Amino acid sequence: MNRRSTLAALALAGAIGAAGALAPAANAQQDYPNKPIKLIVDGPAGGINDIWARRYANQIGPALKQTLVVENRTGASGSLSAEALTQAAPDGYTMYYGGMNPLVLYPGAGGKVRYDPVKDFLPIALGTMGFPTLVAGPTLGAKSIAEAIAKVGSTERTCGTGGNASVGHFACVQFARAGKVKLLAVPYKAGALAATDVAAGQIDLAAGFYSEIEALTSAGRLVPLAVYGPQRLPKFPNVPTMAEAGLPGIELPSFSGFFVPAGTPMPIVARLHTELLAAMKKPEMADTLANAGGVYQVMTQEAFANFYRGEIAKWKKLSADTGIRVDP
Repeated sequence: MNRRSTLAALALAGAIGAAGALAPAANAQQDYPNKPIKLIVDGPAGGINDIWARRYANQIGPALKQTLVVENRTGASGSLSAEALTQAAPDGYTMYYGGMNPLVLYPGAGGKVRYDPVKDFLPIALGTMGFPTLVAGPTLGAKSIAEAIAKVGSTERTCGTGGNASVGHFACVQFARAGKVKLLAVPYKAGALAATDVAAGQIDLAAGFYSEIEALTSAGRLVPLAVYGPQRLPKFPNVPTMAEAGLPGIELPSFSGFFVPAGTPMPIVARLHTELLAAMKKPEMADTLANAGGVYQVMTQEAFANFYRGEIAKWKKLSADTGIRVDP
């Protein structure tokens, strides 16, 4: 065999070998999924993330013809749950549901984590989205944003939050900055506890989500002043947005979504995205979210990835601009 024939034979053998190596991976993607999928959830069993993760699992499990095994992880502001995903193989058999605290707020406000929220996580689909509402109680007696600004005046009033560096904390500080008033942010273990103290007259204002304030607003013990969103909430149709109330530019979305480890094959990501999007479009899922005061935005996988990266950058800048840190 001459030199040219030998080189040709070697090249052919290499091509056959490469094709053989790629074949199992291609077959695995075509056969996906062929075993149960682990779904790591940020938060305890019975928590809001757990409830939504299981609702999705009940929808997409039958569509994928596989069981989704929920594994709840808590601790370190959710960073332990996020870290668990980075230790999984990028093969589509481990997903993560969470996002806002461990991937955006905590690291953005200086929290120490052993992962990179951008490089280590591949976004699949939006799960839920909500926007906080600023509420006033009897000590302030305001019925609108304009009244709240006037009543606070040059004195320092209090604004309850769901904890240091929480969405509520940013909401209180952003309102104070935009309205040019003085507010002392008072951290609580949960937004609902802050709302209860506002209703009891212990503090003046609070920023909370619909599920945290609905019972007190319905009873007339709290007055919802404005929503930190681009549009009014379906459950608060008469409550203006901050922009409508005269304070534009302080929209603060809080979201949860589905992620897989970086490096997961895109055909698998596309399959999961398709099933998750189909699940949220079902009336029972959409109605449940609306009744909980949330909203849903239909996004492609690429759009959700861009939104996610944008939120990381935005909240990190907010932390720097406001001085809000995990450990002030």
